[in-house]
Amino acid sequence: MGDGRGLTLLDKIQPAALILSIAVGLFVARLFPQIAASLGLFVAPGIFVVIYSVFVGTELGEVLRAFRNVKPTLIALFVNFVLVPPYAWLLGYVFLRSYADVWVGLILYLITPCVGWYLIFTDLAGGNVSLGVSLLAWNVLLQIALMPVYLYFLAGRIIFIDFSQILASVGMFLVLPLTLGWATRRLVLRARGSEYFRMSVKPFLSLLKFSALLLVIVAMFASQGVHLLENWSVLALVFLPTLAYFFSVFALSLSLGRAFGLPYGDTALLAFTTTARNSEASVAIAVSAFPANPLVALVVAIGPSIELPVLVLLLQILLWMKRKTRTP
Repeated sequence: MGDGRGLTLLDKIQPAALILSIAVGLFVARLFPQIAASLGLFVAPGIFVVIYSVFVGTELGEVLRAFRNVKPTLIALFVNFVLVPPYAWLLGYVFLRSYADVWVGLILYLITPCVGWYLIFTDLAGGNVSLGVSLLAWNVLLQIALMPVYLYFLAGRIIFIDFSQILASVGMFLVLPLTLGWATRRLVLRARGSEYFRMSVKPFLSLLKFSALLLVIVAMFASQGVHLLENWSVLALVFLPTLAYFFSVFALSLSLGRAFGLPYGDTALLAFTTTARNSEASVAIAVSAFPANPLVALVVAIGPSIELPVLVLLLQILLWMKRKTRTP
C-alpha cells in the first residue's frame, strides 16, 4: 500500500482500525441486537466494492501471465487439497472426538478454500493478486469435484452437493467485479493516462477499499455477534483447533515459500489462499447435508469470527516481514 515509498497514513492506522472495527461490531451486537441483525445487509455490497477496488488495480495481462506461474500454483493446490483435509480431520480427532457434530462442522469449515477473502488480504499485504485470480478457477473446480469424496472419507457419508450457490457467488463477487474493474481501468487509462491512474486513481482505490472493508467487518460481527454471544460453549470448543489450523498452516506456507524460493508476493498469496476458508459454501453444505445436526452449521457459521481477527494478525506479520527484508 505504500508502494515502496514508506508507510502511508492508511498503512499506519490499518492494524488498529481493523481490530477496532471488530470491537465496534460486537459492541453493536451486544447493545443494539435489532440494529445489528439488519447490518448483515451491508456485507455483500461491501465485499463487492472491496473486490472491485482490488480488480481495478489489477492488470488483466498480469492475470493471464500468472497462469504460467506453475510452481506456486501447484504448491497452493497441494496444501489446500492434499494436506489440509486429513489435517482438519486430525485436529478434530485431537480436540473434538467427544463432540461428533462439532468435529464434522470443523472438518467442513476447514476443507473449503476461500474464493474471495484471500484476494482481499493478499492485496492488503502487497502480494501477487494476479496469481490469486488465476488460482481461483482451480479452487472452485477442485472444491466441486472433491467435496463429496472428502465428506465420505472424513465425515463418514457421501451426498449430492448442489454447488450452484458457490458458482453464483463466484459470478457475483468475482466475475462481475473483475469485468467491471477491467473496464474501469481501461476507460481511465484511455481518458487520462497511466500517470493520472497511478497518482490519483490508486490512492482513491486504497481509501475506498479500506473503508468498505471496515464496513464489512463491522457489519459481519454485528450481524453474527448475537449468535456468538449466545453460543460461547461452541465457540470455546472450536477455538483452539481453529487457531491451531491457522497458525500452523500459515507457518507451513512461509516455510514452503522459503524452501522453493518464492518471492514475497507469491508467498503472501500462498499464505492467504491456504488459511482463508470459504464459510459461505460450508454453511450451504452443512444446512443441506446435515439437517438433523444443527451444530454442524453453527460451527461453520462461527468459524469466520475466529478467522477474521487471525487474518488481520497474519497480515501484520507479512507486512512486518516485507518491511524487514525491504522487499519492493
